[in-house]
Amino acid sequence: MLMSQPAAIDEARFRKHLKRAEAYLAQGLRDDALASYSAAADANPDDIPTRLKVVDLQLAARRHNDARQAALRATSGFVSSPRIALDLVGRLLAVGESQVVVQIARQLHPGMWDSAQSLAEMARHLTLLGAHDLADGFAQAAVRKDPRHPPSLFMMATMDVFFGRMESAAEHCERCLAIVPGEPSTNWLMSRLRQPDAGRRIDRIRAALEAGATPEGQVWLWYGLHNELHDQRDYAASWEALSQACAIKRRLVDFDPARETQMYDTLRRWNAHEVAQPGGHRDPTLVPIFVIGLHRSGTTLAERILSGHPAIQGAGETYEFTTALRRASGLHFKGETALEVIQARTTLDYGQLGRDYLDGMRWRAGGKQYVTEKLPSNYVNVGFIARALPQARFVHLRRNAIDVGLSNLRTLFNEACPFSYDQMDFVEHHGRYRALMQRWRELLPGRLLDVDYDEMVAQPEATARKLAGFCGLEYDPAMVRIEDRKDAVATASSVMMREGIRKDRGGLWQAYAQWLQPMIDKLSDIPGYR
Repeated sequence: MLMSQPAAIDEARFRKHLKRAEAYLAQGLRDDALASYSAAADANPDDIPTRLKVVDLQLAARRHNDARQAALRATSGFVSSPRIALDLVGRLLAVGESQVVVQIARQLHPGMWDSAQSLAEMARHLTLLGAHDLADGFAQAAVRKDPRHPPSLFMMATMDVFFGRMESAAEHCERCLAIVPGEPSTNWLMSRLRQPDAGRRIDRIRAALEAGATPEGQVWLWYGLHNELHDQRDYAASWEALSQACAIKRRLVDFDPARETQMYDTLRRWNAHEVAQPGGHRDPTLVPIFVIGLHRSGTTLAERILSGHPAIQGAGETYEFTTALRRASGLHFKGETALEVIQARTTLDYGQLGRDYLDGMRWRAGGKQYVTEKLPSNYVNVGFIARALPQARFVHLRRNAIDVGLSNLRTLFNEACPFSYDQMDFVEHHGRYRALMQRWRELLPGRLLDVDYDEMVAQPEATARKLAGFCGLEYDPAMVRIEDRKDAVATASSVMMREGIRKDRGGLWQAYAQWLQPMIDKLSDIPGYR
């Protein structure tokens, strides 16, 4: 794969179909363009860019399985440049072929790449799929290739944070900012590290904002300023920076509360008969534990406790179940699930759905019998998971609603949590989430364990014993020694996880109470979430 010499091609036929495809595409005739690109690819099987055009058009038509097959066919083509390899990797990630990307990264090792830019891009792809050890190697190679390349320095700093190398992260951030002082994402990353001399960093961020930035850049910078001012306990100025960040980000995200309401209402129509239907897939050699809940509710800490057990491998946040759901439905969709898939749930092959998921997780499990899946928002997929994987266990984190609300506002997500940039958006989402979780409790007695965040941090050993017992395992003292572990943590809690189990995160909202009154009025007395 990827290393063969170019095959003989029908050049005239290839050029004819390629020219025709481009003309169709310019006219908006996507189906005709797809047919011509496919014909061109058949005429020149080694031409990866043409295969990737087929992938793009299939994804645009939401035909997931056809896009996947086109992407896999492209892997047999000839990689003539790092740019083509990176484009191929990007499409493979889009169709969920994480294992193939890992194979490519191992085959095309860092020494074979031409530039720091290519190495940094490959590191970013690898860390998105959770192959952090491989990503770290590519990031280090990028900095060696060009020690003054800002994207490589930022990528290296990101990997440093994931692996708990905070002083090194700060050094790489400062090296980047010495070259481009106004670089938004690096200023934001530096703001998370709680380094001394905050005044200098605050001045640097403010200068970058005054100099002008894209809306996306402004979001990074305002969030960075908020973090720095929060650490200085200048809560009024910190709130103003957060308000600016959230207002801009809310305008950039695609969030339709009515569409989400319709989806959640449909999810609550799952019934006991559906969930209990046979046909799922059991594999005693690989048992998944789904850690779910709102983002910022303690799911990272719960997973760290679980994965401290010698029988449990922590896989972090993956989209493997979403990938399996796309394959089962044939529909390519954004996010964790889609209304059309929920409505078609009775037509799915749940045995194949379960097999596909476990096949995707096996390389992550590292040979252990149990593996955690910590994508918090998988709470929308509990019905699908329960039926496809009868042995799956669910650990649900509950946290004070206002604490988790403020924490959502304070966190700059990538594409997740589009409801988290406005207080009322969050309040309404919280109501939909609570109603859905109650439905899952009703349908899955004994398979879902509620874990209270405040109890977990106050009594970690008792919580660890409860978690181990729920999974059918004996308690191991290593479960609560999370500060001793050196593996990567690639979530918004990556910095805090290196400090052990902290007990000072509850009640943080009180510093911002005067500005959080809309949220407080709605969420202050919710049973089970106080």
